[in-house]
Amino acid sequence: MSLGLWNPNSVFGGFGGLGGFDEDFFTMPSGLMDIPPSLTRFKEDTMRHSSPRYEVTENDKQFRLAVDVPGVKPDHMKIELENNGRVLHISGDRKEKTDSSYKAFKFDNRFTLGRNLDTSKIEAHLSDGVLVLTAPKMEKLPPITQKIEILQGDPPALMDVEEEKKTVEKAE
Repeated sequence: MSLGLWNPNSVFGGFGGLGGFDEDFFTMPSGLMDIPPSLTRFKEDTMRHSSPRYEVTENDKQFRLAVDVPGVKPDHMKIELENNGRVLHISGDRKEKTDSSYKAFKFDNRFTLGRNLDTSKIEAHLSDGVLVLTAPKMEKLPPITQKIEILQGDPPALMDVEEEKKTVEKAE
């Protein structure tokens, strides 16, 4: 699978797709840490957080994530890759005018991306309130076996950082 929900509190550092582990296994049983409903209610004039609906599709060549973001303009959204290209972070907001005031809505989602995606070629398109992100999958290469020669004698000393910089400077 090329996508999983990112959980920063996960025992495994937030990355889904753990090869058979059920991430719910590591969560607290229901009822122990529930937040009282009075703390989760918002007044009409306060900032609301929402989680847009999304759809994931993929085939052998491409991965596609479609996120519903009605009324959100491109300059009110931010899409970033985090954790060395493994986490896709999508956030944004929109304001909605009511009779006498504005309501503000925010969303902030993170998704764990599979290692089989070429994240350097991710594209994002916004049309009719739907943000579509696509990324090609990397070509599967056959496993490579490389023989490593064993040398006799003392191993080289561990290079100091300063020595390494001098070696790089000399090479340039």
